[in-house]
Amino acid sequence: MKDLILESKGIKTDQYFIPPFELYEGELIVIYMENHRYLEDMKLELVSIFAGIKKHKNVKVIKPLTFARPIEESMLKRIIYPMNVRQYLKRNAELKSSVVSRIFEIDSFTKKHKIKNLNTSERKRLSLCSVFSKTKNVSFDLRGEGADYYLKTYEFVKEEIKNGGAAILIDWSDDLKNNCSKFITIEWTVEFEELKKIIDGSIAFSKMCD
Repeated sequence: MKDLILESKGIKTDQYFIPPFELYEGELIVIYMENHRYLEDMKLELVSIFAGIKKHKNVKVIKPLTFARPIEESMLKRIIYPMNVRQYLKRNAELKSSVVSRIFEIDSFTKKHKIKNLNTSERKRLSLCSVFSKTKNVSFDLRGEGADYYLKTYEFVKEEIKNGGAAILIDWSDDLKNNCSKFITIEWTVEFEELKKIIDGSIAFSKMCD
């Protein structure tokens, strides 16, 4: 039997409900946010819970999930001393991991390429590579990736979790509904007019944790 990685008995606030689910080894679960791209706070709170950083009474984290954060450089650094792929991996990855060499088989960039010259999709996979070099359990998003690119990132994750890993994708599209282990849709418990105010920021977003 596959090991249980994470168990949620459901997360409920006065604005929304995230149904219960269990994440097992080898599974990739999609949490669907219904096209509300502006709910960054919700995503960040979820990844903190899944990482075991924030505690929620209804979520049991057996093995923490590390979030693949966007690769960012300050404007000044990009101009004066832009970081290349080799430097990024040296600072953020376990270089002896096989996934580090494999990323150069998946993408066409080299260690000498500047991070600033990589597209959003390439930077996402590089970030995921650094995470997978240290753990097999990840959370991620596909923000900024166009329709022509996100599947490559998604398939990269699916391949990496085959041998004992697990992943949760927090996404704003239902395109992957039939290409995942479980598809969890956030259920809003407020009226549409109130939801619009939450999205535009005129009503405060209801936090999951104190």
